[in-house]
Amino acid sequence: KHLWWSGWEDHARTNGLMYEVALQNSSANHSSQFADVALLQTFKPLIIPCYALVVVVGVFGNYLLIYVICRTRKMHNVTNFFIGNLAFSDMLMCVTCVPFTLAYAFNPHGWVFGRSMCYLVFLIQPVTVYVSVFTLTAIAVDRYSATVHPLKKRTSVSTCAAVLIGIWLLSCALVAPAVMHTYHVEFKEEGFTICEEFWIGQEKERRAYAYSTLLVTYVLPLSAVFVCYLCITVKLKKCVAPGNRTKTQNAPQQARKRKIFRLVALLVSAFAVCWLPIHVFNVLRDIDIHLINKRYFLLIQLLCHLCAMSSSCCNPFLYAWLHDRFRTELKKMVKCNHRIGAPTNQCAATVVL
Repeated sequence: KHLWWSGWEDHARTNGLMYEVALQNSSANHSSQFADVALLQTFKPLIIPCYALVVVVGVFGNYLLIYVICRTRKMHNVTNFFIGNLAFSDMLMCVTCVPFTLAYAFNPHGWVFGRSMCYLVFLIQPVTVYVSVFTLTAIAVDRYSATVHPLKKRTSVSTCAAVLIGIWLLSCALVAPAVMHTYHVEFKEEGFTICEEFWIGQEKERRAYAYSTLLVTYVLPLSAVFVCYLCITVKLKKCVAPGNRTKTQNAPQQARKRKIFRLVALLVSAFAVCWLPIHVFNVLRDIDIHLINKRYFLLIQLLCHLCAMSSSCCNPFLYAWLHDRFRTELKKMVKCNHRIGAPTNQCAATVVL
């Protein structure tokens, strides 16, 4: 999510990023009041390449995932549609969250993209985050149903489409209060503009919204994902192949179980670890902003944001690149594209059929 600015009416408490950057450039006093801004600028050569890497890997990895799913007919199933939606939201998150966050954080003039883009970007950014989180949960529930209850009727494509539409609508609804409190303010004399979320005189409402969003978009999805994959792991552990099989015959099955268990552990860990820092930072800031050292406030905030954005790079690898079918179909496409003199329709048939 974007770097929040908690309100201009209490600058000493909120430590507003854009306001401080502009004041730093226009004021002759560059003392300890702006120590966090100066420290952030010193790490600029390191932060920007890290964000650039996240964008390149996130966009390229998720694009390949979407491309393979769209081009390969036998991968057109409910689980892969969920994964495709996850890849699309992650790719959109990389395109909207990262460039605008960096430009806003390091530009001395603050928000330079205009009023319309202010509201549009600040709507798309959290929506893509929430869509990714809810889609991860939907994938976990779908895999739980397919593994623990294999005899039950699988989710239909129409139901999948309804769930995806519901995920996007729910995400937009959760963002609506924040967008209603987002303002585009120009300080013409100081030469800078802010685009931030203000809850002036509504501190209790702001905290209630922040904590409920944390519960709905992190605690509950993480709990659901953990429970689903725990049940899957237990089910696979108890699963025994029929007949009297020798130890050598059971080895492939045991290897498959270990592979799935490692994948499940990585999925839950990546989901929890990537988003934990930014949530902890926001909670500490809401409780008492002085719990975070002022000198390192902005640097910690940006690093937590970077960690959250890195989740968009993890998902393509964990959900697709580790799957044999995805790698097989990708190799077919690469081999087809490099085949000299092969007819186009022949290559398409190799991939799709």
